[in-house]
Amino acid sequence: MGTGIVSILLYNFPYPAKWLKNLGIAIFVFNIALFVALLIGNVFRYIRWKGLFKATIVNPSASMSWGAFPMALATIINMISLACVKQWGIHWARLAIGLWWIDIIISVIINIGMLFIMITRQTHTIETMSSTLLLPIVTTVVAAANGGIVAEAISPTMPDTARSIIITSYIIWGTGVPLAFFIITIFLHRIIIHGIPNSEALPSLFLPLGPCGQGSFGIIILGKMIKTLAFENNLGININNQDKLIISNSIYAGGLITGLILWGLAFCFYILATIIILDYIWFKDQNFLNHQSFNISFTSFTFPIGVWATASHSLADELDSTFFRIIATILSVQVIFQWIYVMILTIYKLINGTIFDAKELKEFQDGIPPRRWSGYTKKQSLKP
Repeated sequence: MGTGIVSILLYNFPYPAKWLKNLGIAIFVFNIALFVALLIGNVFRYIRWKGLFKATIVNPSASMSWGAFPMALATIINMISLACVKQWGIHWARLAIGLWWIDIIISVIINIGMLFIMITRQTHTIETMSSTLLLPIVTTVVAAANGGIVAEAISPTMPDTARSIIITSYIIWGTGVPLAFFIITIFLHRIIIHGIPNSEALPSLFLPLGPCGQGSFGIIILGKMIKTLAFENNLGININNQDKLIISNSIYAGGLITGLILWGLAFCFYILATIIILDYIWFKDQNFLNHQSFNISFTSFTFPIGVWATASHSLADELDSTFFRIIATILSVQVIFQWIYVMILTIYKLINGTIFDAKELKEFQDGIPPRRWSGYTKKQSLKP
């Protein structure tokens, strides 16, 4: 996710340069390799170890990470639409469409499925709640916004397909943003009543930026594409094409206003998360950002802020605003440097093995699940 959003920010930098686009493409290729490697590793892990998949699903902490998979895939689809479709044409457009539909299906399954699991198979309390509950919910917000990007890329050659994608994206946007606001409300109640999360989860305070920033970007680009299809392709969102230009302008204007409101909410959470973390560093732990404190939650310094940067860039383009362009530039540079920091410390802790914290393994005796094959014969099972 973090690597993917960096490739997008570099390729679509507010003040573009050819070398930035080339660097964005290079990181895009690296992101594909990283995604495929992690996907293969996880599939092998669940096949190799019996009961591990179920243990992950029912674990209130580990199961939230399922949301990272479709969001990481969305960044790849995004770059295919931005960089490959215009360069190499219809075949890449079809690939983007196919992958987008796969991403939509996976996102909806994880969104609604994990909400079902939270209600029926897991135990959550206000005291132990964290903003990671947003991860499976935000999947559909990201997928919906991605639909706008795919539609924009294919609209010159496949306007009818673009229209179908946009309509679907609005529906999918509705399955994510409102639910995310419900979770954010509960989380805000939790940190007001019970205080900030422990230091290990402190970076996750940036996670509410995800649905706000990506929701803002998504509703803006979907409205923009409704207007584009009406004016350039003579396609209205409704079957009756009478007054389609007026309707499309209204949808575009409504999306722009909604995007501004969501951007403002993201700004609120950005400032709040930043000052809380700075306050913690200043008064409690000045070594918070060193390698001893680093854990997987520090990846929250990248993707959530990155999608808010894309919303800022979108507003800069639509409003022809220097203010939003400068904000988008500052946020993009911040995310790029924070990604470098996270990548370096991730590699460091990957080498020494301390990056791994598989909480789902606590469900097994001795913390080791039984293998499905090999000479290992010791019988082990989930704890009763």
